[in-house]
Amino acid sequence: MRSAASTILILSLLALGLIACSKRQTIPAPPNVAAIAGAETGPYIVIGHLEHRDQVITVKSGAQGVVYSVRNRDGKVLFDNLTAAQLKTRSPELHDFIDAATAGHAGLAEPRSMMQLMVR
Repeated sequence: MRSAASTILILSLLALGLIACSKRQTIPAPPNVAAIAGAETGPYIVIGHLEHRDQVITVKSGAQGVVYSVRNRDGKVLFDNLTAAQLKTRSPELHDFIDAATAGHAGLAEPRSMMQLMVR
């Protein structure tokens, strides 16, 4: 009787384990930033990428200075090669996000402006 009960218990646990494995949810992986940004061409050097919600912002350097391109996760171009001023007028939310993401001072000394650093 005891061996029959333990056999039933083991078979029940095994069945529950098999059911749990067969109903596993698959969550689609988000697209790779490099795959989205890989289609870029032009006279620009890519500095980096920022991800914001469902958008990928590519920061580039060119003859005009720093420009920004914005694509959605599907790769559709929303804005292409806009300066900071142009991006601010077209999408203030993205401009504020980029402005907040810009690296600041991380040293222990008092921060100095770029003009102070250039004058020696």
